[in-house]
Amino acid sequence: MAAWDITTADEAWLIELCQTSADEGRQIGGQEHGGPKVVRISDRIVAKYGDIRRSELAAQELAYHNTDRSIVHIPKVHRFFESDGQSYLFMEYVEGRTLEDVDFETHKDIPIRVANILAHLQQIPGECDPGPVTGGEAHGYIFGDEGAGTAFDSIEDMNAYMNKRLDAMNEYLSRQGDQRRFDHLDLTPYPLVLCHGDICRRNIILEPDGSLCLVDWGFAGFYPRIFELAAISYVVQNDAAFKDPIIHEFTTLLSLTDKEKQDIDRFRAVRSTNLRWSFRDRRTTAEEDKFIQELYETQKRIKEEQEAAGIQSFITSELLDGLLAQKSRPDVEERPTTGEESPTTEGT
Repeated sequence: MAAWDITTADEAWLIELCQTSADEGRQIGGQEHGGPKVVRISDRIVAKYGDIRRSELAAQELAYHNTDRSIVHIPKVHRFFESDGQSYLFMEYVEGRTLEDVDFETHKDIPIRVANILAHLQQIPGECDPGPVTGGEAHGYIFGDEGAGTAFDSIEDMNAYMNKRLDAMNEYLSRQGDQRRFDHLDLTPYPLVLCHGDICRRNIILEPDGSLCLVDWGFAGFYPRIFELAAISYVVQNDAAFKDPIIHEFTTLLSLTDKEKQDIDRFRAVRSTNLRWSFRDRRTTAEEDKFIQELYETQKRIKEEQEAAGIQSFITSELLDGLLAQKSRPDVEERPTTGEESPTTEGT
């Protein structure tokens, strides 16, 4: 093959090269079907292509330019473009094995090294609204499989998003006779820092020289530091050998406050809520809310008077609940269960 320059090569030619590389068995990561693929297109370059957001590019470049190579290796980005609904991200190829193929008994220092990497990333502050580095809709495990569905314009906006879901979980627990309750989150005291959001074995490469390389920045963004810990619980929930020592080391390193520990539980409850229900924001006016509340109270009083007189009321509890559901609150639609929907924490 003739020499070529990744920064100037024709886009159509690069797209064809990606497909040819995949067809010839040079896929080294990503999804086999339906998701972005990672293929090695030369000795030094890999391409990730498919449904890739620009925020992934921005987060990876931010980390590349603001981290210490002796602590963590971030692959250098060479080029990014979009074509026919697909995105193409070209970056440095990193030699080595993912932690899927590494025995922690042999490499006992990996958990503390990963914890140090996460703490190092959190030295990069976010002088912006919470969410992706580029702004826009937040994605990641806390937000469920479909993303947040909204951009956060402020930390207060993120509070409102989280607390709507905690309210829904509390209502569900109450209906189930479960005494657990989750208090509202208040994230305003927390500075926003860079979080990776997808820490798992496949996204960490152990290089021949012993360096650790961190890849796949699709869920990265600026969040409170505890966001990373909450996310790890779900990224690798079935891999205790990886998850538990890293969470232990990272928790120890951060010296978490009691409030932070409680807020991690609340983040996890938000994740469970997002898996159980689909939320669609619908707003009513203050006047409409007042009318609905007055109608609810009137109907409730009639029901109580009828029952006190021994009369079977036509006003059911479901009818009253339905009235309150018309007020300004998220419309909630239950999803098919997946087994992750119930919170595993004690609540507060």
